[in-house]
Amino acid sequence: MAERRFRVIVCRGPECGDKRDSRSIHAAFVAQIDARGVGHRCELDWQSCFGRCSQGPNVLVRELPAAVQAPRRFALADLPPSRGGGPRLATALYNRLDPVKVVEVVASHVVQGTVVGRFIERPDALVKPPGEPDV
Repeated sequence: MAERRFRVIVCRGPECGDKRDSRSIHAAFVAQIDARGVGHRCELDWQSCFGRCSQGPNVLVRELPAAVQAPRRFALADLPPSRGGGPRLATALYNRLDPVKVVEVVASHVVQGTVVGRFIERPDALVKPPGEPDV
């Protein structure tokens, strides 16, 4: 059986990047991917926005199908269907990540292929983070 491969995409849009320091999230992924020795099967990249700004910083962790090149850009419509043919791939859009949560995401999702459900919010839960002023 082939090793599982993942692409991790960190949002760098104005809300996630400028206001919520997604650079620290990206740096934490670099450190954890290196520390766990999974860099040979894990790509790390940036995307300008996932459209879930009030829930940021947002990070997509997408399992890549075996022997298939995934596109460099991502759209939510590209997520694999929840049912149907083929193996189910471990894919999740994580919300409100911080460097501490990154440790668990890499250990669980990237290393073991298990999504960390408690770091995922429903799209209809688009509310401002605690302590952030109303606009």
